[in-house]
Amino acid sequence: MRALLLSLVLSSSLLAAEPHAAAIRALEQFVPQEMSAQRMPGLSVAVLHGDFHWSRGFGLSDIENDVPASAGSSYRMASVTKPMTAVAILELAEQGKIDLDAEVQKYVPYFPRKAHPITIRQLLSHQGGISHYRDYMKEGRIKDPKTTREAIALFADFDLVAEPGTKYSYTTYGYNLLGAVIEEVTKKSYGAFLTETVWKPLGMTSTIMDDPRAIVPHRVQGYVLENGQLRRSEYVDVSSRFAGGGTRSTVGDMIRFMEGLSAGKVLDRETLDRAWSETPTRDGRLTSYGLGFGVYSRNGRWTVAHTGSQQETRTSLLYIPSAHFAVALASNFEDARLYAFEEKIVSLFLGDPPPVNGRADRKEDDDVWKAIESTYGNGVMDYDRHGKARTTDPRELKAAFADFRSALRDAHAVSDDASVKIGSYMASQLAAANGGNVDLYHREGALRFFADYARIAKRHKFDPSLNTRIAQWSAEWSRAWTPELQFLNITSTAALDTFERHRAALAAATIKPDFTRSLTAFAEEQADHDLATALRAATLGVVIYPRSASLNGVLGILHILNGRPELGATYLRTSARLDPTGYASPTNLQRIARGLPPEAAAALRAFAAQ
Repeated sequence: MRALLLSLVLSSSLLAAEPHAAAIRALEQFVPQEMSAQRMPGLSVAVLHGDFHWSRGFGLSDIENDVPASAGSSYRMASVTKPMTAVAILELAEQGKIDLDAEVQKYVPYFPRKAHPITIRQLLSHQGGISHYRDYMKEGRIKDPKTTREAIALFADFDLVAEPGTKYSYTTYGYNLLGAVIEEVTKKSYGAFLTETVWKPLGMTSTIMDDPRAIVPHRVQGYVLENGQLRRSEYVDVSSRFAGGGTRSTVGDMIRFMEGLSAGKVLDRETLDRAWSETPTRDGRLTSYGLGFGVYSRNGRWTVAHTGSQQETRTSLLYIPSAHFAVALASNFEDARLYAFEEKIVSLFLGDPPPVNGRADRKEDDDVWKAIESTYGNGVMDYDRHGKARTTDPRELKAAFADFRSALRDAHAVSDDASVKIGSYMASQLAAANGGNVDLYHREGALRFFADYARIAKRHKFDPSLNTRIAQWSAEWSRAWTPELQFLNITSTAALDTFERHRAALAAATIKPDFTRSLTAFAEEQADHDLATALRAATLGVVIYPRSASLNGVLGILHILNGRPELGATYLRTSARLDPTGYASPTNLQRIARGLPPEAAAALRAFAAQ
């Protein structure tokens, strides 16, 4: 009888997986290859699509003891803790115990007042002006456990980085302050309150506060590359970032978190909608962040997500509500690039290519492209979320289209309000023309969206000169954005060969598909064992994308590794000029130097110190 029951269970599981069998087979082939390319020890993956659930581990959770990673492996969540903190705060607000627009000192009187008042809502949306780490080499490497008051004391005397409400500025310390709010209001520890009101109601039985001294089933060991060699992660105690990054969980619990929220098990629908909506700054600018959740357009799909990064771990959680589709990823490798796995999973299950982004080499083209791209991204996302145009009022639409034309004429950004109104209206018109379906534009991107709208528009039209430009760009794009490139992930020399075969079309396109992130990652991965291929990838990238800060930066580092520090410094200076806080920033170069051989590391540190 037991064998029969087991057979029935297995048969049921196979039947349930059948619609996604091809995707799973492809994923199980891709993951080990990508892990090998990244030198990643372990990875756990979980996927939700409608009623379908799938999860498994790859590689090792503990190299020394040869322990396989599994779906039940326990990872540090890092900043994926922040959405959990936000949900707890929002629960207290629903219960009338917290006023989101009250000053934080109402609940945490021991936190000193600043030059401007800071509200709970501003903290949730990273608009409170609270500093992030100022000296990560000290603040991010704390070895001893901290109480809540000690954790708050680390930044209590820091000045604000901006007036609250005027700027998005990501901060773990701001979320620690929210953790203190929870404890002061409930008179319970942060972990006890989250267990009672978030984790237990959502079935998150493996989610706990990280305690290095506790016995934790299936705890993974963390790893990092240093001097080109895999080593165990540095020991830190993350209680100092308790509500901003101090939890531990599994990929299954990460999925249960999003699934339970979407089902209304914890928060009311109205509250969740606010949390999953971009919170604008005081002057109306969107920030790609809601209340505890990243909110952005992925090829026009409304996407809710968060990532995490700290010693021992990298984590990522993504949810596309309109498809009831979620991906949870966790690795015990600090240098993991989880987006490569995430993009592959979305492509396999939803049929979307990786994010269809574009780049222009000239500023005048880039200004127009940004207006097009923001209108597509903001507007189609809004339509994907609501299924209708934001407005059909002729006067509002006339004003929004006028704002768009003004942005093109005067080379300024289209206002977020106008981009949402215009883009969602365009999507509604195209849906009507396409039998209610706009899925094509999740695959084809902004140029196809604008070109098709220009063809059907009867009123609220764009200027003929823009339509002509879009037609020209679309023709160039179609020659560059071939089926061969649409799902290309540059993780091998064969994939690089494929990319290089399209070099002429890519170089000739005014707006070209953006492979800068993929090329940069591949060049970094190859640097340790095939410097010639790494140099080839980065050099090709700079030829096609001369204004890419990341490709100029990685090419500079590769020349240093190749014994040409003067040439390397030239490319690093170009990278720093293109983006002073990006790839060639002193902080990032110090991080990269940690993984290089001593001589190259010394040269890179010397450049960073200039």
